[in-house]
Amino acid sequence: MALKKAEKDNISLELIIKDVSNYSTDVLRVVEALNLGKSMVKEDGVYRIFNDGTEIKITSGTFKKRHLKKLKYSF
Repeated sequence: MALKKAEKDNISLELIIKDVSNYSTDVLRVVEALNLGKSMVKEDGVYRIFNDGTEIKITSGTFKKRHLKKLKYSF
C-alpha cells in the first residue's frame, strides 16, 4: 500500500488492523508450508512444535506465567 506523506496521517485504524491481520495470515501460511513449526513457552523451557507433532526443546529455564494489568483507555 503506497501512500503519499499527507495521506499517511489520515489512515483509519480499521484499515491498519485489516492490513496487519492480512499480513499475519500470510506469514502463518508460509511458516506452515515450510514446516518451520511454532514456538511455545512452557514453564520448564521454550519448545518448537512442528506440523507433524514433533516437539523439540530449544532452551531450558524457568518461565512462570505473569499476569498483566489491564490498561484502561479513555477517549
